[in-house]
Amino acid sequence: MARIDHLVWAAPNLERAIEDLAERTGALAQPGGAHPGNGTRNAILGLGTRTYLEVLAPDPAQAPLAAPAGLSALKAPRLHTFAVAAERLDRIAAQLEKAGLPHPGVIPMSRRLPSGRLVRWRLLTPAGHPYGQVVPFFIDWGDSPHPADQTSEAGEACRLEGLTVTHPEAWSLRALLERLEVEVEVETGPPALNARLSTPRGEVAIGSA
Repeated sequence: MARIDHLVWAAPNLERAIEDLAERTGALAQPGGAHPGNGTRNAILGLGTRTYLEVLAPDPAQAPLAAPAGLSALKAPRLHTFAVAAERLDRIAAQLEKAGLPHPGVIPMSRRLPSGRLVRWRLLTPAGHPYGQVVPFFIDWGDSPHPADQTSEAGEACRLEGLTVTHPEAWSLRALLERLEVEVEVETGPPALNARLSTPRGEVAIGSA
């Protein structure tokens, strides 16, 4: 089955979100870098081997309108979506097409680390489905260093214990995720993501509500 690469914790302000996360978990997310042209920047909290939490927020150094409108409108951080690791994005694309789901193709992206090193990766995001952000996107880091490998010992003290996806049409969502080899708990309920983290301060729950 596919491995969860990272969770996206969206926030209106990066510094305040890092502080909030540190208060809840006892671990400090590390600066990640900016996403040129996308209006965002991030910080990284390691959640185990090649798994991490991305704190994503608008980048004040970029044009205000470049950031997704939803980020600036948030009142508080929330779990936005998640990414699944995939080395063969072409294979995933074929699976999506076979399932009748369109996609915009594989999108190359990059950001520069605080050290100055350029990191590149590729994304594939399913479209044309009614499930919104509870369906993951797929990511391939290629030869670039994985963000989880760059976190400090504080970040490494946290682990992802589980991720639950809820949706009114859980039965059909479960079938789609199984077809894409995404192994998460799927339950019936309002659309939501809920993750359980083990941290220096015990188990911490973060969600999209």
